[in-house]
Amino acid sequence: MEPAPAAVPVERDEIPEIAAAHAARRWPHRLSIAVCVVGLIVTAGLCTASRLNYAQNERRQVSTQAQLVAAALAVAPVDVQRRLGRAATLVSATGNVSLFAGALKPSVPAPFVGARLFHVVDGTPQQVGSLGGQLLLDPSSAKSQQLLAKATATGALTVTRLATPKAQRLGYAMSVTTLGQTYVTYAESTLPADRRLELPATSPLSDMTFAVYFGKAQTRGALIETNTTDLPLDGIVEPIPFGDQVLTAVMTPSTPLLGRFAAYVAWIIAGAGVLLTAVMAALTERLQRRRAVAEQLAAVSGELYRTQRGVAETLQTALLPQHLPRPPGLAVATRYLAGTEGIEIGGDWYDLVNLADDRLFFTIGDVSGRGLSAATMMSRLRHSITAYAVEGDDPATVLTKVSRLIDIARDGHFATALCGILDTSSGRVTFANAGHPPLVLVAEDTVAPVRAPIGPPLGVGSRYETAELTLTSRAILLAYTDGLIERRGEPVDDGVTHLCHVTPSSADLEGLLDTVLTELAPQDESQDDTAILGLQWTP
Repeated sequence: MEPAPAAVPVERDEIPEIAAAHAARRWPHRLSIAVCVVGLIVTAGLCTASRLNYAQNERRQVSTQAQLVAAALAVAPVDVQRRLGRAATLVSATGNVSLFAGALKPSVPAPFVGARLFHVVDGTPQQVGSLGGQLLLDPSSAKSQQLLAKATATGALTVTRLATPKAQRLGYAMSVTTLGQTYVTYAESTLPADRRLELPATSPLSDMTFAVYFGKAQTRGALIETNTTDLPLDGIVEPIPFGDQVLTAVMTPSTPLLGRFAAYVAWIIAGAGVLLTAVMAALTERLQRRRAVAEQLAAVSGELYRTQRGVAETLQTALLPQHLPRPPGLAVATRYLAGTEGIEIGGDWYDLVNLADDRLFFTIGDVSGRGLSAATMMSRLRHSITAYAVEGDDPATVLTKVSRLIDIARDGHFATALCGILDTSSGRVTFANAGHPPLVLVAEDTVAPVRAPIGPPLGVGSRYETAELTLTSRAILLAYTDGLIERRGEPVDDGVTHLCHVTPSSADLEGLLDTVLTELAPQDESQDDTAILGLQWTP
């Protein structure tokens, strides 16, 4: 055995150099492992987060798109009911059949191919008017008689589907009864005969595959329209109330709504992270981009929400009178403030109608609840009140008659209303109240509620009394809905007192309404709409 070599003495100042040499050989390995481990962990985290973020935003986008389509389709029966109900109300209230053609002429040939008017005598509908072209439903057929009988019995919009090998239409029937005379309007609108609907590339639905069925069954026989031949679809199902029927919309995206890049970005990040762990800064930049995309998607979702809310507010405005009469000797001002919470329309309304002998009929009211059913009930009540007012009934009689048209047990709604007649020559006001907040009188530097009998809300009872008052020169009457004065946890009387306190006793009518809204508009989110009607007698 060879002897061991002699130990070589090492100077102390050589130790740092040796340590540095060992470190130079050791640290690149350890650092590479650390970079790989950290890079893989960060890459895996980014990949997972990106994929989850994309999936969540894609689901949210599809759901929002489906809700917008359903809301757009649900507006259609409200418009149809408004058109047909107005025509039937005019004829029923006046007995003048010629008004039927004039009321529906702007609606033919679009959206209606043609329309017919029936007078129901002893339960039997008899055609008394027609407009437009040939209809698919034979008025003498059993199906026609059943449809008209159902519309007469329910008083609601009744919908049926008519299909032949060469044509497809929807039929609508609407019944109105006034003074014991029942009239039914019937109209048809055209649908694609081959059930196919071709959408332009610019359409918001161009990236969606959809099918719309009449009723709840998703069968080919119930299919109304679609943009695909691959049926049935597996996607989001949206039931849509449509008159007395239900439409079923099934929707699924044909391509990623957020774009193909967004669909594959997670895999791009994963590949880049595995292959290029040294460029973590680039991955950070990518993450910031993805954050910007997420924020942009949130902004788009917010814009869609605001757009749908704008549609609801537009529909609400369309249901209110567009032009109010302004007779000599009377200043008129109105305000309408939609609730800030939710996107459903409300049931507040106001209206003015000129009567004979310098008299003006005014009304304001509020249907309980929100949504299309509340708006539909509001439209029915407003038009009915107008019809009875034109007939010359006093306010209490008008409320009594209108109360028979609504039943809280049957319709799920009740309504408060206040109506009156103002004689612009004498300043004399007669009015009646159905559970509505009291009138506020602004006269001679005083602001006070008008004390008068208050009857039950419409749909709850039908006993009403007429009260009277006489306005002084330049006196102002304020009528409003409860959204102006009601606050959670506070009595209604306190709200009326607060209204009188903030209402200026000396101001022009427009400025007075602006001040009231500024002082009493809800500061937090509220579902209640607010309607105000101001009348100032200026003899």
